[in-house]
Formats: sequence, structure tokens, C-alpha cells
Amino acid sequence: MVPHAHRVWNCALAVLLITTTATFAQVSAPSPIITAVSPLGGKPGTTVELNFKGAELDGAKSILLTSLHDGKARSYPVEQVPAKKGVLAVKLPADAPSDIYDIRLMARYGITNPRVFQISAANVVESPGTNSKSDAAVKVTPESAIQGTFKAAVPHWFSFEGKKDQRVLGSFIGSGFDARTSLVGSVFDKTGRELARLRDGLLDVKLPADGEYKLKINDLMFGVGDDYGYRLSLTTGAIVWAAGKEVVYGWNLPGGQVVNGLRVNRGQPLERLKADAATIAKLIASSPTHALLLPDESEAPSVMTDKPTLLAVGQTFGGWFPANGNARQFDLTFKNGDRFIIELVSQRLGFSTDPSLLIETVKGEAVTTQADLGDPAASVPAPNTRITLLDPVYGYEAKADGVFRLSISDPSNAANGRRHPYQLRIRKAAEATTDGAIALHAKLPPAAATGPFDIPSANVWRNGVAALEVFIPNRTALSEAVELKVANLPAGVTSLGGIIGKGQSLGYLGLRAAPDAPAGAAALSGITSTAYLSWPIKDTGREVMITRISGAPTVGVVPDAAPFLIEQATPGIPEVAADAKLEVPLKVTRHATCTEVLKLKVLGLNDPTKAPEVTLAAKAADGKVSLDLKTLKLAPGDYGFILQGTAKMPFQRNAEDISAAQAVAQKATEAQTTVKKAVDEANAALKALKPEDKAAQTAQQAKIKDLTAALAKADKAKTDADKAAQALLKTNPAKDTTFLVHSTPIRFRVKENAKK
Repeated sequence: MVPHAHRVWNCALAVLLITTTATFAQVSAPSPIITAVSPLGGKPGTTVELNFKGAELDGAKSILLTSLHDGKARSYPVEQVPAKKGVLAVKLPADAPSDIYDIRLMARYGITNPRVFQISAANVVESPGTNSKSDAAVKVTPESAIQGTFKAAVPHWFSFEGKKDQRVLGSFIGSGFDARTSLVGSVFDKTGRELARLRDGLLDVKLPADGEYKLKINDLMFGVGDDYGYRLSLTTGAIVWAAGKEVVYGWNLPGGQVVNGLRVNRGQPLERLKADAATIAKLIASSPTHALLLPDESEAPSVMTDKPTLLAVGQTFGGWFPANGNARQFDLTFKNGDRFIIELVSQRLGFSTDPSLLIETVKGEAVTTQADLGDPAASVPAPNTRITLLDPVYGYEAKADGVFRLSISDPSNAANGRRHPYQLRIRKAAEATTDGAIALHAKLPPAAATGPFDIPSANVWRNGVAALEVFIPNRTALSEAVELKVANLPAGVTSLGGIIGKGQSLGYLGLRAAPDAPAGAAALSGITSTAYLSWPIKDTGREVMITRISGAPTVGVVPDAAPFLIEQATPGIPEVAADAKLEVPLKVTRHATCTEVLKLKVLGLNDPTKAPEVTLAAKAADGKVSLDLKTLKLAPGDYGFILQGTAKMPFQRNAEDISAAQAVAQKATEAQTTVKKAVDEANAALKALKPEDKAAQTAQQAKIKDLTAALAKADKAKTDADKAAQALLKTNPAKDTTFLVHSTPIRFRVKENAKK
């Protein structure tokens, strides 16, 4: 479960910040996309029939499951289920770890975007959809994973046998499973009396007596369709909400103590349990939810203090926001020359918070406001999809010794009687870190101000470059440049690295596939989070854009050639003064069929709508990018950019199948030729026999008869093979196809202006 508390982060409203220009046509190159998957889970040791909805999903050979807990990836083969179009069977090993995973499909044209899939030891009960009334309830047990899809605007009913004083819990939040479902429901006793409600993704009921109970569930607005699936996990065990190194919070924890008033939703207060790492790991593994990472606690949620806590630059403090709108206060001492960044982190960790940070300067008895912060300032350049960011951040360079009083609070939750954890970090500005980095697969600007907006590719084509946008949300103008690195790449793929420039939050990391890179995919290491648009939409004026923060970025290889390879022609990092012009020569390696003019934008330095453009002449094997640094207003430091655009070339789909069919046709032709030659030779031999050699003539005639029959078979085989090859060619003609192209990342260094 990803509780309701996580929705602000995991189901953020996304607004694309960049607009289209006539330069860029929309991409038509094949890219496999999943828009829905059902069911949403399975049990180890069973075969699950997965129904994928989306585009370009043909040729699927395997699924890739990446744990949202530890990031480990596991690949399992799939097979087409006979007579069930689009349904693939996967055998889950008996030792498959219970966990919540990003699920991706490895298809003909690479790896798909992720959806969410759960593996657990609970018995799976599939709802038939016909259980729309109480008397048609499907029998389950209190230790079941109930899953289904709302195909009609009716509730689904279930029944179970319970014991007196038994505590039964259930959990499901649709956004945590990339489903549109807002699941609500109720538990009734045998008289029809309502005992408990499923709200905010949590059901919690203590049964009053032995007997049968009914459970009714439905989407809040009775939505229907492939993406209105659910997986409601029932348990009499523990549900873990968040866990740290030595403490865990949740419900029904064995030995846990209720923390009075500590609520994170409309359910019961949280319980707190101090335990060792092995116990916590066992609780997480058996819980049907995805546990949030709890910051190290400097103080428990029950601790209250009226005096500010002393902090120094370089320290981190973890706690819980106060109740009733009160503020937790800290006094931060600093020295002349200190350069530091204050981060109040909570929403980025997955908690449903909107923190406030008041910074005041303390001089004796006088206290004056330095900054009153809510949401962080917008990043320029910004990622192609805005990620909801609500955690305040503030950079400061001290000109004298001093003291800041920091007052932190979470007003919206306090008003609703809820409390969540936070971490207050005082970092030295010189510490360049990629902690909290989020990857996004680069895509073109939208076709119009309101869309459409598609889910981008996660793949790199042979002898081409794919770019990952990397966004680090905790940076300020004081932040130094930071290197971008990933590892655990697919075979044949090389990381070209990247950089986020001084004072910026966005950079590009390049991945290059070798000309002979084999088809495959891998979950990268080095970046732990990826932001994805949950569903493609046609019009933002009519539809809400929703993103999910998933696990590590996963990249696939398409075993077909890219149209271009664009790279810096000269090695090294150019240096240029802040008021001068930078010129970088380019080397262009073209596919033989790609000869058009290339128009590219320089991304990573400023607002993409104002980004400089580069034109490479038709058939050109070289070019250059020119930047006016005075116009870009870049402070001295290290920076990087990437060139992005589109390129057209003729592309033939299913080329491997066509080649295979043509090879079969060629072999059939060769076989026909061989048999025909043998027939001709046999006829010639018959003519050479003497008339009186009757026995030899009879034997030779029998041989000719057999060869003639073989030739007829060879003729038919050739005709069938030619027809099959021609049919594939006819249905897959080479067409002009538009590809998204990127250059290799290009770095440069801005120096101080020369003194006059």
C-alpha cells in the first residue's frame, strides 16, 4: 500500500513547462508503452496470466521486476497464452521474494515504462465481477489478496469467516499501483450493520463475534475500465507504514505501543515498535504495504519541548512535526564565511506534507525575519515534467558570525489532526551530492499548450545516444557542479556521464549503444528514483496529469540502427570567459539513409523555450554549436548541455521477421534448384540407358517419379515461402519515421571575465 498520505508526492499534478516550436515534429519511431496491467499481483510458485494494455507490446519475451524496497531486478520469461490475445503467462518461482515491484515488459522494440506489481504469500482471490450483490459475495479468508478490475459501475462483494476480537486490516491505494481506482468500502456483520469503512487506503476492524462478515468495495466515483483495477490485501498481521534503522510505525505491530494522537490518516493512531534490524526486515517483508523510509529519529513523536534545540552547520535532525499547528524551533549558529544550505525534508520522502520554514535572525533579544519559506523556487531549466516539490530549501553565505532561529511546521496536516516525520538538514554548500536525484526519460516539447503528452521511450538504439534528464531538488544558487554517474548498464551500452552545473538543479546523462549492442535491458544503479507520467493524455484542459515516483531508471536496447550519432569533435572541456562566445565543433555519423537537415536545441542551460538552436546541413558530417555566454548569464563554474531534436529516415518494422522469412525463401529456392537439377540429371540418365536394359530403365523411372514428387513439394515450399516473405514486406513497408535524437553530453567551463 502507498497510503493516502503519499498522494501529494506519488500522484503529483504535473505541468509541462516547455512549449513546442515548428522545428520539432512528433516522434513516430516505435516505443513500447504499458497503460494498464492486470492482475496487480501474484503468489510465488504460481503461474500468473498477465493482461497488458498499451502499444508496441508485440514480440515480448520476458518481464523485468525491480523491487521498490531494495532496487534489485529480476527477469522472468513469458509465453503467449493460446487463444488469449495480449495475455502472457509468467511462472513466478517459489522463492520469489514478497515485495512490491516496478513491472516492465521486454518487447520487440525495447523495454516499456513501469507499472506496479505485487508478489506476496497471501492466497489470491480473483473477483469475477459478477459478485455485484451481497448474496453473490465471493468467499475469502482474512489472509487473502483480493484483486479484480471494475468493468461495470457496480460494487464487488466478498464474505469471510471471523473470530471474536480478531483484528482484520486491509490496504490498497490505487495511485501506488498505477491504477485510477480510489477504493472505498465497508464491512458488515450478519445483520447488515456497518462495522468499519475502508478510507484513505486502510481498513481496520475488530470483529465483535464469531461468524460471517461481508465486505463491499467499489471505486469512489464508480469508474470503470482497464485502469480501474485493485488489489486489496487482507491480513490479521501487521501493516508497516514507515520504518527506520531501529524503529517501525504501523498498525497491529506485535509488541507495538499506540502513540496517542499520532495519526497519518483517518484510521487508528500509529503504533511504535523499537526493534532490531532483523525483526524490522521481517515485519516489512510480511506487510502488504510498501513501507516508507523513516528518517533517523533524533527525538520520538511523543517528545515535546518549548526551548529551541541548538544546531550547527553540518548537522541533521530528525523528528515529527508538532500537533495543533505548533512550530518546532532550532537555533543554528554559524561563522563568518560559512556557506550552507538549510533543507526541511519530508514530502520528498513520500509523506503527505507541505512543510513551512521560518528563518529569523537572532541578535540578543531582537528577532527579525530572514526568510519565510513554503514551496521551493522553480528550477530553471526545469525537467520536462514538473515534479511536485513542497519541501523548503534555503542557501546562505554568512558575512559575519550569527544565529538563525528556525521554526518548522506542517500547517495543513496539523489542521486535520495528522502528524508526519521530517528531517532538518544543514549541509555545507561545497558538498556536491546526488542524494534525492530523480531521473526522467527525455522527450520532445508537447505539440500544443494543452497536449497531447505521451509516455517517453526508455530505450537506446544501436550506434545512438539516449539521454536521461536528472533533477536534484535540493540545490540552490550556492550549490557546486555535480557529476552524474550510473552503472549496471545493459550489454553493449556505455555511460557517457553528465553534469549538473553550478547553481542548477537539472542536467543530462548520456547512454550510448554500440553498433552491435544486443537486445536487452537493465535497471541502472547510481540513481534510485525515476519520475513517470502514469497515463498518456490528450488534453490537459480536460484531464489531470499524474506522475509517479518509481524506482531506479531502466534502459533497454533496440537492436536496430539509430539515424545519427552526434558527438563533440575535439576531446576535453573547453574554457571560456563569462562574457565571451563558446564554439564547440561537432562530428556527425549518419545512417546511410538519413541525409536531411538536422535542427537541434541546446538543453540544460536555460528555459527550453528560449534555448539556443543548432542547424546541421543536409548530408553534413560535421558542424558546430555556438553559445553567447553573456546572454545565458552563467556564473563562473562547470556546466553541461545536450543537443536534442528529431531526425527522419526510412524504417522498416519487423525487420528481423522479414530477414528470417527472406532467408527461409532463399533456402526454399536453393532446395528447389537442387531437386530440379536432380530431376534433370535423372532424365538425362534415363535417355542414356540402352533400350534393352529394361531393369535399369524401370529403376531410373522410379527414381524420376520420386524426384518429381520431391520437386512438387519443393515448388510448393518455395511458393509458400515467397508469399510469406512478400506478405511481410507488403504489411511492413519502409516508411519515413521520426526519431528522437540526442548528442553526447557536452561540458564546458566558464571563467571569470578578463580584468580590464
